[in-house]
Amino acid sequence: MKDIYVDRFMKCNVSQGVVRLDFGRVENIDHEKNEVSMSPASRLVLPIDSFLHFAEQVAQLKDKLVSQGYSDSGVDADPIKEEGAVGAKSKKAKSVH
Repeated sequence: MKDIYVDRFMKCNVSQGVVRLDFGRVENIDHEKNEVSMSPASRLVLPIDSFLHFAEQVAQLKDKLVSQGYSDSGVDADPIKEEGAVGAKSKKAKSVH
C-alpha cells in the first residue's frame, strides 16, 4: 500500500457516476500577507457508491476525533452538487498523528 501525504482537501467534482476528490499541498506561506499558496497534489476517484461508504466512515472518524477534543470549528458544510465543483475553505485544525 502506498501512503500519499496532502495538506488540505481542495475541491470535489461529481460527474457521470464518479466522484473526484482533489487534494493539495502547501507550497508557500506568506506570513506578512497571511496567505498560503497551495498546489495540486493528488486526486482520489471513486464510484458514487464507494464514495458514500467512504464518507460514512469519515463521518464516524470525525465524530470520534471531535469527542476526543479535536477542533470541529470552521467546517465547510457546502453540499456536493452533481456536475459541479465544491471547494474547501482554509481551516485551522489540530494535526492527527
